[in-house]
Amino acid sequence: MTILFSKVLTNTDVEKRLAVPNNSLKHFELENGNCSKSVEVKDEKGSTWTFRCYVRSDGAYKKPVLSSGWRQFVVNKGVHQGDLITFYKDVEAEATYKIIVQRKIKLLGKEFWYSPEPEQPTDATAQVVQAPADATGEVIQSLAVLPDV
Repeated sequence: MTILFSKVLTNTDVEKRLAVPNNSLKHFELENGNCSKSVEVKDEKGSTWTFRCYVRSDGAYKKPVLSSGWRQFVVNKGVHQGDLITFYKDVEAEATYKIIVQRKIKLLGKEFWYSPEPEQPTDATAQVVQAPADATGEVIQSLAVLPDV
């Protein structure tokens, strides 16, 4: 996998469309002067999402964006302004793209990125999982901090 770009998301990225760095446009392989193309992307759980990669047809600055399908991804994955996305392309496979979303947290004075889960279930089949408890029924809460490597 090759990293195409990483980006901390802005309000516009989350509320409307994802602005793609201009130097990443070549990896989306728009053909014969086309200004848009559907792109299938897998998330970290293997679910497939379809985004529309679109560029302006006029002017020297193309300003690529991911539009159709992007907002559905944002809502279903619980993506927020300030989250970091990393977009990959598998150069071995034919046009296989992957996206990973991470959120920054601060623990013990250090900042870490982690992959968040949606804050709420997004479908009717979601199950509630009970937190583990000790022998007295007290809910166990623990936090592991790994040393710097």
